[in-house]
Amino acid sequence: MMSSEVKRQFLEFKPVTFRDRKGDEVTIRQYHHEEDRERLISMYESFSPDNRCLGLPPSTRIAIENWIDYLAENGFAIVAELGGKLIGHCVIVPTADWKKVDLSIFVHQDYQDRGIGQALLGQIIDYAKRMGFDGIMLVTERDNHRAVHVYKKFGFRIVNPEHEFDMYLQLR
Repeated sequence: MMSSEVKRQFLEFKPVTFRDRKGDEVTIRQYHHEEDRERLISMYESFSPDNRCLGLPPSTRIAIENWIDYLAENGFAIVAELGGKLIGHCVIVPTADWKKVDLSIFVHQDYQDRGIGQALLGQIIDYAKRMGFDGIMLVTERDNHRAVHVYKKFGFRIVNPEHEFDMYLQLR
């Protein structure tokens, strides 16, 4: 018996280059798992424990590898690259019905406060709209005031303020 489920495809993402707040040229492009995996693992291995949110990114190499492999298998990611080094990572993972996506975004601590996270977020929101998703969901810690501020600036609303903040952006 053949499955009626059609394998869903992600659209191509065209690279974007911009100057960050320090004047450095940063490229945002589609993540390519085979070519980029080791550099992304390296970024996360040097991630400060102070910048982890809700246990992500994981702290051990094997956990980072498993997490990145899961995201590559189930989602779509873009990365911020500066001088050949990956400095940011943003990924969406569709729900089972492909109506909404869960979002995760991280910028290495050495490159924060330079507009890179906002650029990644803007690009992934535009991409999710092009893909036809209804909305974007994310979870962040209540005391991550800087991130909450940025998410609200992009139109995310807090939909569940229990222990952490569940936030949602309606796309249509």
